[in-house]
Amino acid sequence: MRLTALALFVALAFSGAAAAQTPATGPDVSADWLRQPTRSQLMAVFPTKALDKGMDGEATIGCKVSIQGALFECVVLSEKPAELGFGQAAIALTPQFLMKPAMKDGQPVVSGVRIPISFKGLGTTTGSFLPGTRNLMTRRFMGRPLWADAPSHAQTAAAYPEKAAAEGIGGSATIRCALTEDRRLKSCATLSETPRGYGFAKAARDLSGQFELAPPSDGVNLRGAETQYMVTFAPEMLDPEKRVIGKPHWTQLPSAGDVVDGYPAEARIKGVSGARVLMNCAVGTGGAVQDCQVTSEAPAGLGFGQAALALAAHFRLSVWTDEGLPTVGGRITLPIRYELPPEAPTTPEPGS
Repeated sequence: MRLTALALFVALAFSGAAAAQTPATGPDVSADWLRQPTRSQLMAVFPTKALDKGMDGEATIGCKVSIQGALFECVVLSEKPAELGFGQAAIALTPQFLMKPAMKDGQPVVSGVRIPISFKGLGTTTGSFLPGTRNLMTRRFMGRPLWADAPSHAQTAAAYPEKAAAEGIGGSATIRCALTEDRRLKSCATLSETPRGYGFAKAARDLSGQFELAPPSDGVNLRGAETQYMVTFAPEMLDPEKRVIGKPHWTQLPSAGDVVDGYPAEARIKGVSGARVLMNCAVGTGGAVQDCQVTSEAPAGLGFGQAALALAAHFRLSVWTDEGLPTVGGRITLPIRYELPPEAPTTPEPGS
């Protein structure tokens, strides 16, 4: 059997308290606003290209709302004028939003939301006539940073404010920092905190030393640039058995060659064209997938489980999620589906 191509389909399920809860009765409620960006926060991400042209604009983004009320997996749905950066500016604002999560049968659930954002009528002239803020506006800002290192689940739980922990209160804070030459954070200040009076902002700032930005793909020195991060403190994370890690994204996946090379020989011989394997894995330093255990494989006995275990070293996850939650120290359920397309028929040679 000639192996011409192989598709690998990967999805994720994350362990955490919400998945284990028993549904309770209660009214179904849509997500609603708790906090929206201020005028100064809108101005802080105003696109430099639009600023140079003295133009304002608007954008609409689509996001998911986590069970903690944070926005994640946001995408630009529209922007006007186009190609001036208003869509990405709107994405950069998402840590400033906080919502009441949608409720289903009395329990918080992930939901979707469309958010129109206007960069118009902010009360001051844009362009070169913007007094006193142009340096702030033109400073490079990393709105959706990719972290090479971030606090682990244990470090985040250890930073949980004592008063909030004692009362079982959850909260969040968004912190804005300058970047050093080695992509670490300094001069951090609080942008927002919800609820106030429990120490969530201080706890989030205390974690700043654990963050390190991934090297930029364009090789630009980031010294003096700014970025932000959000930390969500969920009461469930205080229980060592409940690793609330949110929804990270893949930063590395196996190549086609890795998958083809590991396709079980016995399955090839027997003409088996597909399989599904389910693994439970830990998230280690740098988002590495490790300590995996096969929980199911179908068909069994052909080596797909061992092949999937061998692939685990080629997976890597983001170390921090858009919802402001850690991933290192948590566990994930990793379904892998192998699919071998049918071999194309051979075209006869002319004259054969």
